[in-house]
Amino acid sequence: MQLIEETYFGWDPLTHTADCPSPIWDEVQIRHDEGARPDASGTDPHACASSLCTHGTTFARVQLRLLCRDCDTVHLISGEGLSQACTTPEGTGWGQAPRRMGDVWLWPGPPVVPGGEAHQYLVTLQPAALTQATLFGIITRYRDADHAPRWIAAAVPDEAGAHQVSTRRWRHASRGLAALEDAAAWITAVDTTPQRPVVVSV
Repeated sequence: MQLIEETYFGWDPLTHTADCPSPIWDEVQIRHDEGARPDASGTDPHACASSLCTHGTTFARVQLRLLCRDCDTVHLISGEGLSQACTTPEGTGWGQAPRRMGDVWLWPGPPVVPGGEAHQYLVTLQPAALTQATLFGIITRYRDADHAPRWIAAAVPDEAGAHQVSTRRWRHASRGLAALEDAAAWITAVDTTPQRPVVVSV
């Protein structure tokens, strides 16, 4: 399963030219075919000692091309053995509008099972955009020792933070909470509670 951070971060847009008047792709096309793998030995087929090796003299190839007629930009993307899936925003988490809960906005991750509820949410303080700069918190579901569903929330990304939740470190983290609404309220409280200054004596 993909982590929620991988759902939202680490993706780069396919760019148009800087002066493109309408940066929208006119055509997006895909092709599945068979590519030929050149063999240095000439006519001998590929040989490999590994029984798991799927290499041969040909391979399944996926090609994707995008065209913008306004700036005459074409992107060609090709790869070997790529998979393809057609789903919905609810199936991936990505592409859904954020859900307001109290004073924060929740951006859902992928569901645990198809058609199920998300088990992780990234949190922002506004609905405009989810970026590394606007990320404020995370909420994730787990099961406790009694197998009861619980939620943990973390707030304020901080590489030196004391709390590790998912793949990031955070300055604040909650204990197990009973409901998603409780986790959203906890993050709201972190945002609105004045932080005590740290006083260092020398």
